[in-house]
Amino acid sequence: MIKTIYFLKRKPGITPEEFRAHYESSHVLLAEKYIGHLLQDYIRNYPTFALLNPSNIPAGTVPAPYDIDYDCITEMHVADQAAIEEMTRIFNDPAINPILVEDELKFLDRDKTVMIMVDVVNTGIREA
Repeated sequence: MIKTIYFLKRKPGITPEEFRAHYESSHVLLAEKYIGHLLQDYIRNYPTFALLNPSNIPAGTVPAPYDIDYDCITEMHVADQAAIEEMTRIFNDPAINPILVEDELKFLDRDKTVMIMVDVVNTGIREA
């Protein structure tokens, strides 16, 4: 499995609620339409609270929230490198790319989008 993670920021002038509503009601549908057959999982994580260095907060103090400066952290899981290559081909298809870009311009600050590929290590810890 290969996991890609996208850090997404809303464009200036729209609220977090508008960002989320558009992403879920429009962009997710486009992803499902064009690359859904390649995805094993498609997870959107909307931060609700963040702390800087949470393991170093003195007992009895109220930690200050930390702004991570992103509105969504999206995970896409695919089977293999061939799926990544096919996603790239689809994203760059001259008939599909303008559709995706047009939608992104409605809610994303595209210049702030960051994509990373990660190796996943799972320790297998589960609740009893």
